[in-house]
Amino acid sequence: MFAYVIRRLLRTLLVLVGVSVVVFAFVRSIPGDPATALLGERATPEAAAKLNAQWGFDKPWFINYKDLSRPFDAQYPRYVNQLLHGDMGSGIKSQIPVADELKTRFPATIELALGAMVFALSIGLPAGILAALRRNSLWDNLATTISLVGVSMPVFWLGLLLSWFFAVVLGWLPPSSRLSTGLNIQPVTGMYLLDGLLRGRLDVAWDAFKHLILPSIALGTIPMAITARITRSSLLETLGQDYVRTARAKGLPARSVTLKHALRNALLPVVTVVGLQMGALLGGAVLTETIFSWPGLGLWLYDAISMRDYPVIQGGIVFAALIVSVVNLLVDLSYAYLDPRIHYS
Repeated sequence: MFAYVIRRLLRTLLVLVGVSVVVFAFVRSIPGDPATALLGERATPEAAAKLNAQWGFDKPWFINYKDLSRPFDAQYPRYVNQLLHGDMGSGIKSQIPVADELKTRFPATIELALGAMVFALSIGLPAGILAALRRNSLWDNLATTISLVGVSMPVFWLGLLLSWFFAVVLGWLPPSSRLSTGLNIQPVTGMYLLDGLLRGRLDVAWDAFKHLILPSIALGTIPMAITARITRSSLLETLGQDYVRTARAKGLPARSVTLKHALRNALLPVVTVVGLQMGALLGGAVLTETIFSWPGLGLWLYDAISMRDYPVIQGGIVFAALIVSVVNLLVDLSYAYLDPRIHYS
């Protein structure tokens, strides 16, 4: 397994290099430049050219053809050299190092992603199991219908609807942000719900929990629907296997046959889907964080794209790609636990 992990880590390194190249070229293909976005109405050609030269954005992207004696005096080689020295650059507008921003923003995204996944699994798994055990029944049709609606519903529309109904009409839950005005806490993990419990601030923990509910539901609806459908399909296939029929013929309780024999083997595709969804959520949920003003990776990248903040965009997306790769590796390694027949060589 150690050799397998090393190979996967090397592949991850190649993926990150490829992502950095694509992102580097893509963000510079967007009309406009950081100087024009930052200066706004005062963006005269002379002022924009001066700022671009100050930040090095006037140099060629990959190869300096203007001076073949210094071919690597270009933007991308300089960026790679910075990364190799542990420097992800600084935001053009904020002047804050990208690495420091990641330390502040990523815990917020982790908290939201975990909340969304808890919501998705707590409803999607039981719904899928129930639909498989009661195939073609009312429960099966209801679970299938809810899954179709959940997958089809746009996140931005659902988020606005939840915010309007539960925050504006009913007034039960806050519409945005992570904490109410006037509340603050010295962070431990950066996840306010957990920090409130660790600090013994139950008022902060409760307030953070209320702020987490609506964005978690909006973000977790699609993973919930996908989990329910995959669980139903996989469990139905497993229940028809010979070893399940043998377990029933031996007189084992139905609950034991379902949970111990069938469900564990049916979880492999479910774990794959959940892992992919979790990696995507940790990479930053742009729409959800924007709607609910949640200060995580998604909102940070959205603002950076609007400002053409190249260092932030590059650092954020490369970091998101790293998170997705690590999550996928952990999912692959979990297969051996779920199915002992799987070996890594």
